[in-house]
Amino acid sequence: MKKLATESALHRAVLKNSIGGITFICASALVHADTISTKIDLGEPFPFRMEDGIKHEVNLDIGYQFDTIKKVCINTKVKNGTAGGVSYETKSEPAGPFTFPYFESQALMLFRSIELSTPENPNPVPQLQESINICGEENSLLAKNFFDGEGKFTFIVSGGYIDFWDFELVVEGDVSDTQLAIVLDEPVEFSVPSYGGRVNYDASIRNLDSSQSLVTLEQWSVLTLPNGDNYPIHKSRDVVLNYSEAKDYTRNYLTIPGWFEAGDYELTWYVADPSTGIRVKDSLHFTKSAD
Repeated sequence: MKKLATESALHRAVLKNSIGGITFICASALVHADTISTKIDLGEPFPFRMEDGIKHEVNLDIGYQFDTIKKVCINTKVKNGTAGGVSYETKSEPAGPFTFPYFESQALMLFRSIELSTPENPNPVPQLQESINICGEENSLLAKNFFDGEGKFTFIVSGGYIDFWDFELVVEGDVSDTQLAIVLDEPVEFSVPSYGGRVNYDASIRNLDSSQSLVTLEQWSVLTLPNGDNYPIHKSRDVVLNYSEAKDYTRNYLTIPGWFEAGDYELTWYVADPSTGIRVKDSLHFTKSAD
């Protein structure tokens, strides 16, 4: 399987720009009403060839949370190919250390044009369809996984190959009035040493509710330990924002004591609007070494 971590460096750089007051929108995403289209970088220049049966795992952060999602579509443009079908696979995001994921897959059969032979072209070659659109509707697992703006799926070509000109994810739904993003401010290979240490990160909260000139939100965060226990980081605090205003938390850090166990950690920030009860969250992950 080829893993395509398209969210990492790009999203980290864009979030730092948002904290600097430039913009909050992901650089690869275009927003029109409640539709977000995010170009997917497959790691190589286009045209990008996918071969029969080779799985390509896409790990994508589109930069927005949603209240509702109508559908999520994987859209591509085809240069040429011989494949007879494509499919995506995805699995449920973990709800805890002792939960088991469930899976969803959807396949799409492809068609080729049929041309009659002519004196100029006595042996016409059927051409593969020019575009591919494979979607998960509002109750699909693919849609549910992108409520928090981040999700994974695996894309597979079957029965031949396809050369792609373009690849994008399109989400249709209601973008949350409250937007939240947190990101590690550490090198990619970062890990907390066994004796403990500091985890640096940045965060940003933005109010997109045009119906309120001023809104008071509640924000809190918890740390999930390797065994699944939740460790409180700080209790609820007020965040007061004007419409389109962002509250940026730069140079944040988290202190991990030496007695914390080794393993995988998840820091989650929550932001809630008490007037509506709507809550959004975002998480970052890091590890603590055993030695």
